[in-house]
Amino acid sequence: VDSLLSFSPSAFFVILLPPIIFNGGYHVHGHLFARHLSKVVLYACVGTTVCTVVVATLLYLVSPLLRLDVSFLELLAFGALISATDPVSTLAVFGQKQVDPHLFYLVFGESMINDAVGLVLFEAFAHLVEEEQQMANNGDGSSLNVGEEVAQFFVDFVLGFVGSLSLGTVFAIFFALFLKVVDFRHTPLLELCCTVTLLYLPFCLAELCHLSGIVATLFTGIFARRYAEPNLSAATAANADTVFRLTAHLTETIIFLELGLSVASLVGAGAFHVG
Repeated sequence: VDSLLSFSPSAFFVILLPPIIFNGGYHVHGHLFARHLSKVVLYACVGTTVCTVVVATLLYLVSPLLRLDVSFLELLAFGALISATDPVSTLAVFGQKQVDPHLFYLVFGESMINDAVGLVLFEAFAHLVEEEQQMANNGDGSSLNVGEEVAQFFVDFVLGFVGSLSLGTVFAIFFALFLKVVDFRHTPLLELCCTVTLLYLPFCLAELCHLSGIVATLFTGIFARRYAEPNLSAATAANADTVFRLTAHLTETIIFLELGLSVASLVGAGAFHVG
């Protein structure tokens, strides 16, 4: 029974999340997203960093009460790990209620880019924790070079974000060129199968390169709609659009079911009493 109520985090990130992200990028309005890109990056960078510090500070203050023997750097790493949220349910409600497009794209864009920020923050703080432990074990009394670590953080963030964006863009353009060179007019099923691989291939390639799979998948969807879709036959383009929407809807439904069923699995059988 427990296996039906839950699945591993790997299944969530590798199987369920990419179709939702790709479908969002595939149907995004490029001009609105580009108009709010500066605000989105500001919210993602500053917001995720502030949330990380707040979470770490609160846990540090209550750690004596909880008898937690952890350093502030370890709490910062934990804060970075949980601060980059993906508001799947919020975006789904926004889509159903047809809220202001400006608000939708601010939340949508921030939720996509904060993944790259959170990943770099976590790796930076984890590296600092490792350095601190090595210095403590060596007992040489040396201290961390804060300026060097901050500079390394910004370099890692820029390379990680630009690398993820570039990977997604190049993958979409390469796929568009592939469709233009290869003739699929007599094999529409094969054309559709190749197009559906866009849901997962960019994500897997980005993760293998230690980049943000979410950012790469998002920009693959954006540029695939612009450059690859015109090279598809009319029937395949319509079928692919339906498959993208259907897959995203199914994965969102599975996530909502998991969130609801996880409550029962956490509290255990017999935890609810009436009267």
